[in-house]
Amino acid sequence: MINPDTFLADNLKSYKYARDVTNDVKCALSAYKELRLKVENFTFNDGRSHNLVCLNGTIPVVYYGQKYNIPIAIFIQEPHPHTAPMVYVRPTSTMQIAPSHFVDKTGLVNLPYLSEWKHPESDLVGLLQVLQVTFGEKSPVFAKAPTTQSLPNLPQPVGGVSHSGTYFPLPPMPMKDGFGLSTPPVLGMGWQMPQLPSAMPSGMPMPIRLNYNSPMTETTTPYAAGATGGAVGPIGLSVGTANHTFSPNRNSISEDQLVQSVRSAVMDKLRRCERELLMQHRDEIQSLQETQADLVRGGALLSDMLSRMDREKTQASEALQMTKQRNDELSDLLDRLKTTEKQPINVDEAVDTTFPLYKQLVSSFAEEQAIEDAVYYLGDALGKGALDLDSFLKKVRELSRKQFILRATVQQCREKAGLPAS
Repeated sequence: MINPDTFLADNLKSYKYARDVTNDVKCALSAYKELRLKVENFTFNDGRSHNLVCLNGTIPVVYYGQKYNIPIAIFIQEPHPHTAPMVYVRPTSTMQIAPSHFVDKTGLVNLPYLSEWKHPESDLVGLLQVLQVTFGEKSPVFAKAPTTQSLPNLPQPVGGVSHSGTYFPLPPMPMKDGFGLSTPPVLGMGWQMPQLPSAMPSGMPMPIRLNYNSPMTETTTPYAAGATGGAVGPIGLSVGTANHTFSPNRNSISEDQLVQSVRSAVMDKLRRCERELLMQHRDEIQSLQETQADLVRGGALLSDMLSRMDREKTQASEALQMTKQRNDELSDLLDRLKTTEKQPINVDEAVDTTFPLYKQLVSSFAEEQAIEDAVYYLGDALGKGALDLDSFLKKVRELSRKQFILRATVQQCREKAGLPAS
């Protein structure tokens, strides 16, 4: 048995997201034991050819109460998991593809899950689960009718309808030259359908489809478990060489069976429509939820911005009110200056203080400095002989006493005002 880790490490060198591919593939192999890893050459529509990792094998499907193994192949592209894989139905030699809305005649599967693939919401396990549900509603393959064994002549019921020359042709197999011409990517000319002898469970053949060249509707009737190859079902058929009679036994179907059949068909249709709607609107709902979350975050951000703007508006209003008050004061001062600019300025009154302590400090300091100048000029007069010595000493003594008192006053005022000592 191939070791998945070793196989993936050797064959994912060209894959950009090898680690994500490894995790996705290992989860799929763990959930579906009948899948096997292999590398196959895949040819795209534009002629490019690449060796891609492929999950090849069968998946279990419950079809009309019977369990079948449907053979598939999942080709993992190099941008995986950001690009959807390509899924093909691979019928065995005893099977034939049943084209439908989800499976074309080449076996290529087209599902909303693949067209709306989005990482990380989409993965291989989810894809396989969707395939099980889809194939359980409409089988992608049916068993080929025997070509060498003719159907036995059955007795014609009373009231039957005779059809001359009735025969049972098989649905046409896909043409080989059809590969590479369809819209989605298809397998190259060198690709061979694998033979899976154990694709179906023991004693449980695939559903068989018979086409009638008559007004009857084409039906797909699964074999019952353990039915022989020659038995086709409960429908009465008469096949001859010249005139063949076809007559269904209408009395064998009761009203309850008809009601149950209609009810089952309606339920299948509703489930399919529900799944299609969910897949169709899932991305839209997710986008709307993300938009709602963005709007909620944006609303909270806008509320915070509005609160901050209200606070800034209040602060700006207070600053504007204070500015207007200062502007009024300056305007009043300007008016007073204009009225007094023509009047003579008293030098002694030009400089004034706001507190009496400062006023006493200024006046004492000015008077002390004036005494200092007076003593200087008395000494100058003594040197020039304009003043005798006795008068000089007497005057200097008086001024010195007064200067001492003034200096002490200045020192005390500076201490009271909290000014540094001079």
